[in-house]
Amino acid sequence: MGKLIHEELTYEIKSILFDVYNKLGPMLPEEFYERAIGFGLAKRGIPFTAQEEFHVYYKGVGVGRYRTDLFVDKKVILELKVAPELLPIHRAQILSYLKVTGADLGMLANFGGPSLEDERFPNFLAQRKSEFS
Repeated sequence: MGKLIHEELTYEIKSILFDVYNKLGPMLPEEFYERAIGFGLAKRGIPFTAQEEFHVYYKGVGVGRYRTDLFVDKKVILELKVAPELLPIHRAQILSYLKVTGADLGMLANFGGPSLEDERFPNFLAQRKSEFS
């Protein structure tokens, strides 16, 4: 079995996610979880930004923008949901964020069910090297 991307950092993040879920429970507004997780990250000295904006360009013209819930240590995109279950559209969203940001890893966390649901998404595209010379 291969080594996980940012294993120690994601262990810390998951610890915070579970603590927040256990303390707040399910089905609160997403921004409550975002603030609580931000507090947990700050308390552990883990750098992050909330609602960081990334622009999408086509031929030099801005065509849109994304805002990530939490961008942890400029390595991990943490996307939060409050839904009965994670759906393919949620997974597609985190993959889009990875493409635009170039982050190494995406984590999707759902606070809407009877237990915390989380998934990891390594950004294999960011790790590819061009074979053209």
